[in-house]
Amino acid sequence: MVKVDLNLLNIFVLRVKKNTIQYEGDTVGEIISQFLNEYKDLLDDSILSKNKKKLNPQMIILLNGRNITYMKNYKTTLNEGDQLYISFPISGG
Repeated sequence: MVKVDLNLLNIFVLRVKKNTIQYEGDTVGEIISQFLNEYKDLLDDSILSKNKKKLNPQMIILLNGRNITYMKNYKTTLNEGDQLYISFPISGG
């Protein structure tokens, strides 16, 4: 297992009251699961899937600045010191 920082952005910071949380795991999915187990009661329906066990698929997850959708998604392997970011999609002009 490697240590990585999970950096929370926008609504996640407002709900959890933290900017960064350190977790240990081997894949993005393991880190996100730990985060949800710890904080799901603070997150609302717009952030969680209907069963409240996963993030809403519209959430943006970046690994070292790259969207995990273009990697191996939740199965993406982590390295020591990686930086994960979770963001609620925001648009506008």
